[in-house]
Amino acid sequence: MTTSFPKILGLIPARMGSKGVPGKNMKLLDGIPLIQYTFEAAGQSELLDTILVSTDCPETAFFANCFEKMTAPFLRPAHLATDHSPMIDVLAHALNLAVQGWGDFEYVVLLQPTCPFRAPGIIDATIRHIIQKNADSLITVRKIPDAFNPFWTYALREGRFEKAIDSPDRAPVTRRQDLPPAYYRDGEIYIARTSLIREGVLTGGKTAAWLNENAFGINIDTPADWARAETLLPQWKDQTKSLFSY
Repeated sequence: MTTSFPKILGLIPARMGSKGVPGKNMKLLDGIPLIQYTFEAAGQSELLDTILVSTDCPETAFFANCFEKMTAPFLRPAHLATDHSPMIDVLAHALNLAVQGWGDFEYVVLLQPTCPFRAPGIIDATIRHIIQKNADSLITVRKIPDAFNPFWTYALREGRFEKAIDSPDRAPVTRRQDLPPAYYRDGEIYIARTSLIREGVLTGGKTAAWLNENAFGINIDTPADWARAETLLPQWKDQTKSLFSY
């Protein structure tokens, strides 16, 4: 039996301003703009019906339109391109324009260019997962290393160190093997029903998670992150070179 998939919008946000790494979306990483890594990953998807690039940068828009599956048909207004512009407002703006051009969508897949090293196939895998779970939203997550597990954290309260978070049974956890697993959002992929986005929510309702075990995960916000990306890139590129066009 063939599974029918709902209509899905891919959205790549690419604001021109960046204080941590100036011009990072178009900054060259191994000779190609950072944003191209996300273009290439999105272009491999078989389940994204439309891939929209939301940017306030004419150069980025022109570059996006050079890729067969990417489209940047508008420039994002200035009030949605500041340091303080909520991502949910950027999503809602892009969704409204996408609906005018391509009709209704059931889900939006948010792909941030600051996460260039996605594992091959992860976009379609997460789409299949959220549909299988009949969930309203999905986030990609990674396991928190045991040394930083929140059940081993302390807070300073009135000059005294106290457990910040109790374990599920409130018993002290003394062995690593007994730590309840904990996870953090890695920023690689967010998926939300369009109905949620119209309510001003990105992650809500019945939320699914995709455990991301890709060893090359990174979210570039600082010069140190950029330097680490340059260090990780040779191994990542060696594993994925047959899947990318550059």
